[in-house]
Amino acid sequence: MTEARTSSPALIAGAWLLVALPLAWGVYKTGLNAAKLFTSPPAAAAPATPGVK
Repeated sequence: MTEARTSSPALIAGAWLLVALPLAWGVYKTGLNAAKLFTSPPAAAAPATPGVK
């Protein structure tokens, strides 16, 4: 049988950083955009046309 090779801990950490940093940035930006939905004032209503019921 062949011996199992072990991976370098630094290589594993680097791979996780390569994935985790863009993921964290995307979650952060999504949170900021989602917060806009709940904190922005409601849109102004269309002005009423006089004489139309």
